[in-house]
Amino acid sequence: MTPTDQWLGALPELPALAGAAGVAERLLLLLHYGIDWDSWVGGHRASYWSSLLPDRVYKATYRSPTLGAWWSQLSTDLVSAPRSQPERSEAAQLLLADPGPVLKVLRAETAALLLRTRLVADAVRGTRSVPSLGAGAAASDAPFTA
Repeated sequence: MTPTDQWLGALPELPALAGAAGVAERLLLLLHYGIDWDSWVGGHRASYWSSLLPDRVYKATYRSPTLGAWWSQLSTDLVSAPRSQPERSEAAQLLLADPGPVLKVLRAETAALLLRTRLVADAVRGTRSVPSLGAGAAASDAPFTA
């Protein structure tokens, strides 16, 4: 089971997408979970889902001829890197996909894909607890989403 399989599994009522949309969805999850929230991005949590992330994802689809270039641009801009060997391995595999269809989906369905990413992130956060806060407390490893 890949890291994105585990994250998507936190929201069973929302099945994983297939094909180019599935590759796009998984790349966005890996990008999101790799963000260094201690960087400049952490100071923009309020606009992360509404403008910061969507604008950068969309613009990168026009500036990048390949998925590798898209990933490089966004991971640099957003200070994001896969956190573990399984995440690095999955990202490397996904970046081998045919870029045309994936970039097209990312461009045409940015808002829908990021809605799914946010729903999954919220579900994953809801399954985690912080021991020092007591049972059932939500972890805050993802951006504030109020």
